[in-house]
Formats: sequence, C-alpha cells, structure tokens
Amino acid sequence: MAMQQSKLAVDTRTFPVLIYDPRKGDKIAQRLSLQGNPSEKTDFFIEPKTNEVYDFIRFAKTEGRFSKHFDKDGNPSETLIKAKQERLDNWHVLQELAGII
Repeated sequence: MAMQQSKLAVDTRTFPVLIYDPRKGDKIAQRLSLQGNPSEKTDFFIEPKTNEVYDFIRFAKTEGRFSKHFDKDGNPSETLIKAKQERLDNWHVLQELAGII
C-alpha cells in the first residue's frame, strides 16, 4: 500500500520527483529534471482510460488526515482548493526551472 500511496503522491503533484545533478551543466534547467513524473509538460496527469484528473484533492481523498476537509457529499473545503492551487503553482515553478515551460 505504501508504494501505491507514494505513486499517487507523485502522480497528483503532491510530492513531485526532482532529479538534480550539478554535473549536468551551468544552468539550473540543465541540472534539474522532472523525469519520473507523469505528463511533465501538463498541469496534472489525466488517466487516459477514465479521464480522471490526478490532483491534490484526489490525493487528499485517500488520506484520513484530510477527511475533515470534505463535506458529506465529498466536496473539498476552500482550504483544500487553495492547497491544490499552491501545488500547481509550485509545479509551474519546477517546470520553469527545469526548462519545460
């Protein structure tokens, strides 16, 4: 189960994979790689078979510690919506640093 959770954390951009190799060049874009993350050039990974978006809210639904942030119908709180945006903003910074966007 831990391996599945780790993969979900990467797929949802909650904890993206970063590879930094200072030997690769003089610029951050040469030294930083996002290899290992699905759909490196897009905001979120979308499951091709189901069209489900893999975002922070999907990750939070699998974590009991976030259960209080969902209403009885499963709708996320404003806190989770803001957290999703923060992770997306972080992803955009990482893409920029890696020279992807």
